[in-house]
Amino acid sequence: MTSRHFLVGCLALLLGSCGIPVDDSARPVGADDIPSSVPSQSPPSTQPAVDPSPSSVEVFFVREARLVAVRHEASAPPSVVSVIAAVVAGPTEAEQVDGVRTALTGEVRLAGTVTASVPLIDLTESFAQIELEEQILALGQLVFTLTAVPGVTGVSFALSGRPVEVPTGDGTLERGPLGRDDFTAIAPPG
Repeated sequence: MTSRHFLVGCLALLLGSCGIPVDDSARPVGADDIPSSVPSQSPPSTQPAVDPSPSSVEVFFVREARLVAVRHEASAPPSVVSVIAAVVAGPTEAEQVDGVRTALTGEVRLAGTVTASVPLIDLTESFAQIELEEQILALGQLVFTLTAVPGVTGVSFALSGRPVEVPTGDGTLERGPLGRDDFTAIAPPG
């Protein structure tokens, strides 16, 4: 007999004499069957914590001919995708009653990024059909809303997938990336 066989035999003998009964099938364990020395809480998860609760984000809409900031709920933490969804959803009924509207028309989507801090927003052909003043307001809404996201410093635009020049707050055409300084003419008061 080798020393390995001897150890396995001793281990089997030791475990067999522990007094733990063996059942032929699984059975439920009641709360009274759990020793008080066993913690009642689950062990900590090794998965990263995800906070599914919403957080408040700053979204920009239009009142009269200027941008106005409002707070909307978005998934936490705020991201480019969540704030685009919030601005595309438009103002609430209560905000509309208060004279707040959106200048955005048609579909707006994240096309990618120019750099890590500059999202590329794709506008549809319907955007090119709206009046210049409404285009400026819509672009200002997007730029102000997106640059409220931590780490975003500017926004570039495409039209149906092709990078384009767009009008800034004073009506001049710029390719971007555009920031809040490009829309000071329509910036929120104060």
